Amino acid sequence: MLGTKGVDGVPKLYPWDYHSDLTAARLVEIAKLLRQGRHDAVDRHDDTIGDDNWVLGVRAYNCGKFRVMQAHDSGNHSWLTIINPSLQFIFAIGHVPVRFYRGDADDPSEKTCRIAYPELTQLAIAFQEEENDEMVFRFAVETYYDGSVDTIKFVGLRHKQAVLTWEIPLQLGEVVRFPLTVVAHDEGTELAAPMVGLLVDDEGVANEDG
Repeated sequence: MLGTKGVDGVPKLYPWDYHSDLTAARLVEIAKLLRQGRHDAVDRHDDTIGDDNWVLGVRAYNCGKFRVMQAHDSGNHSWLTIINPSLQFIFAIGHVPVRFYRGDADDPSEKTCRIAYPELTQLAIAFQEEENDEMVFRFAVETYYDGSVDTIKFVGLRHKQAVLTWEIPLQLGEVVRFPLTVVAHDEGTELAAPMVGLLVDDEGVANEDG
């Protein structure tokens, strides 16, 4: 599907115009997982015990990562693979490597634009002889003042500039829900809310400040 013409006559390209693996249905599903992960973190945020925006940001990043990994592990998404499961989290939609961050889609940070080596390698596989010119793909999670999701946009970044921005239509369906880890018990014991570890390094924190 080709994009419509912009006001300057230049074709307005959509993600699937850059690569056929980036279908609307797949992008919507990943965006819903990232939204659910962030809202898991917002639901557990408690400023009465000292939680602040930094805590919320790190937890939201980890929860979003967890939701994507859980979807992968379910075996129901043959098009979803995990390239790097560390805090420098990289996954792939089909052959295309992607990452996510919280922030303005049109104003990415230098760190957001940085290309990790596993990502660069996968981009070469995805585009092969096609011209990609070091373009990378990100999910930009834009939030309200309380940290909950406002919009999620799929962004194509080239030379630190957003050359593709597509707002993902989250309203078209319900949030994809995968239950958190469930432990079987012989008796009906009520479980406390699971703890989310706050592992911190430059890759996890720099893109997440609440």
